[in-house]
Amino acid sequence: MKRTFAVLVVAHTLLSVPAHAGELQRAAADLKSLVTAPLHWRAKEWKRFGEGTALVLAVGVADKQIEDAFQRNRSSATNSFAKAITPFGGGRALQVSALLFGAGALFKNPRVEDAGRDSLEAELWAAGVITPIIKREIGRARPFVGEGPYSLKTDQAHADAYQSFPSGHATNAFAAATAIAGHYDNWIVPTIVYTLATGVAVSRVNDHVHWPSDVVAGALIGRAVARGIVTRHLAIVPAKRGIAVLIR
Repeated sequence: MKRTFAVLVVAHTLLSVPAHAGELQRAAADLKSLVTAPLHWRAKEWKRFGEGTALVLAVGVADKQIEDAFQRNRSSATNSFAKAITPFGGGRALQVSALLFGAGALFKNPRVEDAGRDSLEAELWAAGVITPIIKREIGRARPFVGEGPYSLKTDQAHADAYQSFPSGHATNAFAAATAIAGHYDNWIVPTIVYTLATGVAVSRVNDHVHWPSDVVAGALIGRAVARGIVTRHLAIVPAKRGIAVLIR
């Protein structure tokens, strides 16, 4: 229910401003590009996909050991940290993205506006559509269920307790971080947003609601979707002196 509401909020934000009446068509075109992207992948892209899959599997082998280590070292301090940062993988991320989008439009700052727009859209497709579909296809039990890291029950996947893989919060946090960072060529903004996203991922393991491989998979999905959207919106066109990068 919360994820559905978030999707509606993002869609409403993207379409609520009259000056952006074409956002729906643009978002639909982006979705088509994301879905058909694998059909156009070359060796380089398939290599990256393989590396990402291998990383998730490698972490998955050590899921129980890593999770146990987190729980042994869990404290009031780590719980407080998790409580403070977890919202940046959910509603807080949506709020920040919407704020960037609105502020950029209001103050005529294309970079800020585009960062907010791409962040919202990345969150919509990655955390609002792709990850939920995978969750319901996998049906992985969360750590607190007590069935171990290899418990997969697709017939129970409608229940939140069996929607561990991948992490929705990690997906959302890294989708937002990657989209925002993609519009800045300095180190400050990327450092801030990726630090927050990493904190969200760590907090989900600390809270005993996700296995480590869940958050790694979520982070990779969010990053891949956001990079695809940002890259598609970048167009290099000739200029009188050098080149100009415009956002379509």
